[in-house]
Amino acid sequence: MIKRLGRYKISLESKESSLLEKLFIYYNQEDVYSNHVHSIYEVKEKLKDLKYLNYVNPYEAYLIARIKIVESLPPILEEHIVMLEDGEDLDIVIESLEYDVYKVKREVYTDLEEWDALLKHIPDDRLFEIELKPKGPGDMLIKELLWLKNFEKKIENRNKLFDKK
Repeated sequence: MIKRLGRYKISLESKESSLLEKLFIYYNQEDVYSNHVHSIYEVKEKLKDLKYLNYVNPYEAYLIARIKIVESLPPILEEHIVMLEDGEDLDIVIESLEYDVYKVKREVYTDLEEWDALLKHIPDDRLFEIELKPKGPGDMLIKELLWLKNFEKKIENRNKLFDKK
């Protein structure tokens, strides 16, 4: 488990520059008509000030969300690797990791209410298809949001269970 988390952390760290480059290319294609060429530095600085994702373009929203997640998860993974190395109970570490991943994703998708309406209008068979085989950035965003919703239901069910006791 420690090795897998370590490999995943390294994988995430290596993806950031690739995602930034894709966003850089996207922005420069969009600004062809304005003659403004963004630098990678400008793109990274723009992301620091961004509070909410704009879902007008799913490709841009997906890239921005992935970059924010890739930036936030490595320290969390490292913390949980250390917990495992210190002999913490595996179940507790996994549960803690899942909750920390949830918090990161929830922060990235802070304007989730906008997506709640969309998720309610997508047929269940299409949602199932998206979960199994997402096609494109829009589906990837929906898959992430479905994961968040499912995690929230899991917590809600757990809380109901403990409330009965």
